[in-house]
Amino acid sequence: MKVRVILFAIAGLLAFSLAASAQEQDKEALGDAKVQYSSIIDMLRREPGIIVGQASAGSMPRVLVRGIGTNTDQTQPLFVVDGVITDNITYILPNDVYSIEVIKDGTASIYGMQGANGVIEITTKSAREASQKALKAAQEAKQLAKETKKAERAAAKEAKRLEKEARKAAKKAK
Repeated sequence: MKVRVILFAIAGLLAFSLAASAQEQDKEALGDAKVQYSSIIDMLRREPGIIVGQASAGSMPRVLVRGIGTNTDQTQPLFVVDGVITDNITYILPNDVYSIEVIKDGTASIYGMQGANGVIEITTKSAREASQKALKAAQEAKQLAKETKKAERAAAKEAKRLEKEARKAAKKAK
């Protein structure tokens, strides 16, 4: 009995390691080849944990992230595109997408009841570039403020030094 259990465990580990090595070989074979998607819906189908139904062209299909809600019959997750809540994401081009993040667990609670069926956050490349530009501008402003403060301190120190010299000169003149 123990021998069978050990053999099954070894067989399971061997099968797991073979499957993992096959996945690694597939990844290496693809290399840096980019997958071309025809729509944002195709991109969602590739995300783990998302089930996307069929829909006609231009309309939103049924998307399941966490299953059917308990309070309502709603199943559609909350779509957030660049920080804006939207009902339809079919207008987004796949080449414009920077990242897709699927939130299924308790962290979706920051969206309240709207996030009860899960949240799909989509960041576009233009929004990413804009946030990077804003971050760079903020860093430059912070650096400029530091340099200005440093120059003000140096000017105040020089003013004190000149005032001290003027007092010494006035004392000698008396």
